[in-house]
Amino acid sequence: MKAAIFCFISISLISVVLLSGCRSTGSEFVGKWVNIQNPNDCFQVSRNGDEFLIVTRDSKVGAVYKDGTLEVKGAILSASLTYVKQTDTVLGPGFYGEIEYRRQK
Repeated sequence: MKAAIFCFISISLISVVLLSGCRSTGSEFVGKWVNIQNPNDCFQVSRNGDEFLIVTRDSKVGAVYKDGTLEVKGAILSASLTYVKQTDTVLGPGFYGEIEYRRQK
């Protein structure tokens, strides 16, 4: 009986440790992001089932997590957002290169 209880507790502890270490893919993108150069330019990323929803002042668009980036596919063009772990920023497309967004705290 003691061996069964010890085994059950051991398996439970291992399961808790493994499950707490697993994070949902793409969760690093969730939150509000503000353009470093222009604070009026911002967007919010939230989960929408298995996908993500990006909301700006003017629009809402769906995105999918693929190869470490959020991909937004439009009728003509597609864009991707890249998370930079070292600086906790997101890089997105702009007219003259990439735009850097910082997470709003």
